[in-house]
Amino acid sequence: MTEFLVKNLHGSHFYMKTPSGHDVHIDAGVDNNGYDSAPRPMEFLIAGLAGCTGMDVVSILKKMRVDFEEFNLRVLTERNEDHPKKYNKIHVIYEFKGDNLPIDKLERAAKLSQEKYCGAIASFRGSVDITYEVKIVD
Repeated sequence: MTEFLVKNLHGSHFYMKTPSGHDVHIDAGVDNNGYDSAPRPMEFLIAGLAGCTGMDVVSILKKMRVDFEEFNLRVLTERNEDHPKKYNKIHVIYEFKGDNLPIDKLERAAKLSQEKYCGAIASFRGSVDITYEVKIVD
């Protein structure tokens, strides 16, 4: 097992040194006993999912020898209004810019990440409706 030590600094502000050696701060808004000094826990969940699938897609496209000028992800979410305020829908939009991009390879890379490689998406699967699309933008 991997251990994550998370320390309460004050109020709802927490600090963690990740197993990879990086500092992470998590906080709540002032309306929830926080200081609004860092991202919220639920924002980190989406950041983890986006980073995970984004890194997969970059790696897969490199192996496919697909070059792009720019790659961005847009993540649209819906959460329950009542507690627990969990995510119930996540839609990932993979946006690419570049000349003569092969849409079939872009879609294949996204599909492989979504269905096989991304551990964050796999962790959500079964409890959250996750959809995605691939776009080439100007």
